Amino acid sequence: MSTTYDSLTQQVAAVAGFRLKRTAQAILAGFRSHASLYSLVLATYAIALLQSIWLGVPLSLGLVEIVSGTTFIFLFLIIGLWLAGDLVRMWWTGYAGSPAQALRVRLLDDILAPSRVANTVHAFMANGVFFVGFMTIKKNIPIAIPFGWDESLMQLDRAMHFGLLPHEFLAPLFGSPLAIFLVNVNYNVWFLVLTAFFFWQGFRRHDTALRQQYLLAYLMTWLVGTCIAGTLLSSAGPCFYGFIVDGPNPYSALMEQLKQANDIYPVWAVPTQATLWQSHLAGHGDIEGVSAMPSMHVGTTILFILCAMRSGHRWLVWFSAIFAFSIFIGSIVLGWHYAVDGYAGALIALACWKLSGWWLKRVPA
Repeated sequence: MSTTYDSLTQQVAAVAGFRLKRTAQAILAGFRSHASLYSLVLATYAIALLQSIWLGVPLSLGLVEIVSGTTFIFLFLIIGLWLAGDLVRMWWTGYAGSPAQALRVRLLDDILAPSRVANTVHAFMANGVFFVGFMTIKKNIPIAIPFGWDESLMQLDRAMHFGLLPHEFLAPLFGSPLAIFLVNVNYNVWFLVLTAFFFWQGFRRHDTALRQQYLLAYLMTWLVGTCIAGTLLSSAGPCFYGFIVDGPNPYSALMEQLKQANDIYPVWAVPTQATLWQSHLAGHGDIEGVSAMPSMHVGTTILFILCAMRSGHRWLVWFSAIFAFSIFIGSIVLGWHYAVDGYAGALIALACWKLSGWWLKRVPA
């Protein structure tokens, strides 16, 4: 009995050791296959570090805890739902085998397959390091270049929309407290969709061309959009217009409308904007980084559409297109962005998608 138990223990240890070895090999090999992604990440981090030294401010680590905590929560949630879905499917189809054994095989040979673990490690590690640099640069925007484009962006919005500001066009449809509340709910769903797309590509078992292009374009869009264009076109957005531009505030009626709606329904944009501005004034806080131009909410939703189109899922293309349009509307109705912020975000995302695809065709796999 003891000999049999020892033999079984040795076999289990051998299998576990072999799996760990394969996983480690896959992770090491992944550094080369993700070289373009890491190059972008390290460049962003280096820029943030140099900028922090130049401006005499520390690196911003405020988002690390939020991103890492959310990542692990979503990862365990996805794995749990995956296994639960398999269990329901086995029950529905009258599976005759052992459900526990089938779930074990799914967990070890698919969900925790060495290639999937390696892909996940590289996607999430690159994302985590990138956003330390990103948030530092974003937080430093008004320090490096004070807000100076809001009035010009407002005037451009008016010129492009027949003499009216976009929120004035949308007021008849989205002016009621209930409509504003629903718009805000949808706007907050953006983070869930963003996370879902990132997990969909980052957590893939096979490192496909689509996965590489999406991850590279995703980080490149944030870098070019906020860190570069956002700094050069430093602006705060309609919700903060009255704090930084002298004279009449063309968005005062919109902000009052949002506050009145918040008295009836929870409009989370209102307290979030107040907290964000207080953090800006204090130089630190739970929510940091004021930047309007361009809209990364809109920019990332364009990446959703492009990724869906490449994946071949027609229903996902329709969902992404409708969702992108609703986020664009929400960015205006909630006072976060000028309409031109959304247009610019969309163009930047499209350009980064094309550029990342072109680059990945030129570098070895």
